[in-house]
Amino acid sequence: MKIGIICAMQEEIELLSQDIQTENSLTIAGRTFLEGRLYGKPVVLVRSRIGKVAAASTATTLIDRFHPDCIIFCGTAGGIGKGLHTGDIVVADRLIQHDVDTGTGNGFKIPQLNMDYFPTDPALSERLISAVKQYIQNGFTHDIPAQYLEEFGISAPKAVVGTIASGDQFICSKEKNQWLAEQIENLQCVEMEGAAVSQVCYEFGVPHAVIRVISDGADDASSVNFDSFIEHAACHFTRGGIKAFLESEQ
Repeated sequence: MKIGIICAMQEEIELLSQDIQTENSLTIAGRTFLEGRLYGKPVVLVRSRIGKVAAASTATTLIDRFHPDCIIFCGTAGGIGKGLHTGDIVVADRLIQHDVDTGTGNGFKIPQLNMDYFPTDPALSERLISAVKQYIQNGFTHDIPAQYLEEFGISAPKAVVGTIASGDQFICSKEKNQWLAEQIENLQCVEMEGAAVSQVCYEFGVPHAVIRVISDGADDASSVNFDSFIEHAACHFTRGGIKAFLESEQ
């Protein structure tokens, strides 16, 4: 099984890029697709850049040119779910685009498709959450230096399943957080790409999953240095979860 893996930012994909045994490299529309073996499994690894359009374009190219059996989108997000803290991990069971408004009173529904929530593949997501929990239990303290765990307040991270909302907006308002939580069922976190990838995968019929590491509380009270967090912590959670997932694949 060939797995497509997408991250939005260079810091999020950096460790995976170092570990892949590249057999073919192809640059299309400014995106470099690395085809090879990662932890013994065939993958195509690519950085999409930030935002829904960039993510959708990358996912479409990945599917059309490389024909993956499934796609996993990885990265960071702002936490909204109750009890989520920096370093916790969310695996989506479904995704929604919170910035869609056609003015018809249909909420976040996508025109023509008449869908608001796009489900991820249940079996793929279940294997991914199991892999993430395995990494949390056995690996993260070996990979992330103690000084950064202390800096970011990470001691006992957890993994949860729930809704992820995407939009071309950086959410940093408690009022917007509250509004989104009231409008979207079981909302756990917000980011800027996942639901666009989810819609593309739905339309192409490609199984997919989305995993996000919580970088902050997505509100103006957050004091975590985001750049430092993705460079020194989030990248390890991403690699650790993906590695555990791929090594568990038959």
